[in-house]
Amino acid sequence: MKYNRGDIVSVPAGAENAAVAQIVECLRGNVLIAVFPTLFSSDSAIDVETLSLDDPIFLAETMDLRITEDMWKILGNRDVPPSIPLPEYKVWVSPPGEYRRQDIRGNVGDTLTLKEAADLRLQKSFSPAVVESALRGLHGLGPWHAVFDELAI
Repeated sequence: MKYNRGDIVSVPAGAENAAVAQIVECLRGNVLIAVFPTLFSSDSAIDVETLSLDDPIFLAETMDLRITEDMWKILGNRDVPPSIPLPEYKVWVSPPGEYRRQDIRGNVGDTLTLKEAADLRLQKSFSPAVVESALRGLHGLGPWHAVFDELAI
């Protein structure tokens, strides 16, 4: 299954519920997705044109496997709202032995102060199963694990 930036996908959150997520960036074998908190019945039709896409609960880089295998169904496509920020990360560069700013695509930029570096995370990818588990945990349909805090926007 091919997918594109802006695609809205259905992410299962248990046997009967699903949430929607939007593909914010397509990366090699991964996607950056914005996941929205509202749950829908898994078998209900969702009009993507009426969805509010400005306030995601999670922003996560994950493998595209669930999309390419059609487990996360593509429901439609919309422009990615400008309110969804692309994350910036820190990366250690040695030599010279300093933190630098890194964008979502891995491009390394300017040197960071220690304060700036402390405020940024290292780039990390999460399995699709973690995203699904985080949705269940958010809605009390499963346990909440500390790692899910890293998905929160």
